[in-house]
Amino acid sequence: MTVRVVLLLLAVAAGLAVTMVLFYSAIVTFMRVWRRAQAKGYTGPVTPAILMTTAFTVPLGTMLLGAFLVRASAEAGAFTGLAFGIVAVLAGLALAVHLLPARPVRAGRRRRPRTPFRVLSNLATVTPLLVIAVLLLNGKPATVGIQLLLPMAMLSILSETAARRADRLDALPPADPRPSVVWIRGFGNERRLFGFRRRDKQETRERPELRKIFSRRPDPVSFEEYFAPAIAAEIGRGYGLGNPRDYLPPDGIDRHYATDDSWREQFADLIAGARCVVMAPGDWPELRFEFRVIRELGAHRRLFVFTPPARKARQIRRANLMKGFRHEDWDDFATALDDEPGYLLGPDPGPGAVVTFEEDGRAVVLARGVEEPAGYVAAVLSHLGEVEHSEDTDRRSTVDDR
Repeated sequence: MTVRVVLLLLAVAAGLAVTMVLFYSAIVTFMRVWRRAQAKGYTGPVTPAILMTTAFTVPLGTMLLGAFLVRASAEAGAFTGLAFGIVAVLAGLALAVHLLPARPVRAGRRRRPRTPFRVLSNLATVTPLLVIAVLLLNGKPATVGIQLLLPMAMLSILSETAARRADRLDALPPADPRPSVVWIRGFGNERRLFGFRRRDKQETRERPELRKIFSRRPDPVSFEEYFAPAIAAEIGRGYGLGNPRDYLPPDGIDRHYATDDSWREQFADLIAGARCVVMAPGDWPELRFEFRVIRELGAHRRLFVFTPPARKARQIRRANLMKGFRHEDWDDFATALDDEPGYLLGPDPGPGAVVTFEEDGRAVVLARGVEEPAGYVAAVLSHLGEVEHSEDTDRRSTVDDR
């Protein structure tokens, strides 16, 4: 009897382990398919809606079909149908995305999309209420209307978010007398997670999709979302070149969408007028050009590289792997820069570091082991004060010599 119990427990544990592995593999595959669609230019809100709807409905249908066909064991039939449905839908989505033609890159100023997002949001809000009312008036149970509440609420929130982002295309950025802060990053890395941060009330007020029951728990966020509020409050408003494949401008810093033949000039103009430049270690095609421009304009003493904090670093790495991002560290950054003239990176500064560069291009670590955005910003402000004081002194000396 004891042996049977042990074997049964082992079988259950093995089944759970296999199920978790399959579930993890399914999520990773889905996220990679989604990223592939984004890389081809399908960045609008319709694409994730189609992918997620297909990913949920097909396995559910095959599970019900399996339970109906395999009458001898409904549970085994449902599980088999679910597994088959997940494999089939992921393979189908991967093939469909592979066959999709890449959308042409839209260089220059973004055009406001024609999709009536606010109309869709209002329809999604009203539809389940109307269905419930019609069913009750006809003396029928309101089950269908109740089942529509959650998906329609999600659709309403996503549509309202898209409408708010579309409004940014026509709105002028708020006036800010301070010099700007330029963010440099690879467009393919914009959605890469950087660390955990608690959302403040203003963010959840402006972005209803971020609201949740346990609001005090920190969220995994990208580099831009991690630092944008703190840098905008203490240093200056963030600016950067926008991804030409953006359907709508993402939340965070203000983006300049340049044409193919003018982005280099616009990047140089941004650097020349910026108070400082911030970035995370990474590898992207334009990295060497951007560092060269920064060096030529003498802005390398106001260039700051932030390494991710150590807290929950493994969770961030696993989440990035699930999203299809390979792990990138300081060595990858140094290899990508490939000994660009004028820069001496030095060894890995470790997690939570703020790195800048001296006049001769040598990397200097300003802080290590920082765990919160405020700590990074404090190190930047301290160094900026020294650099700006030195530049003012040199400017006065030049004037006196004349």
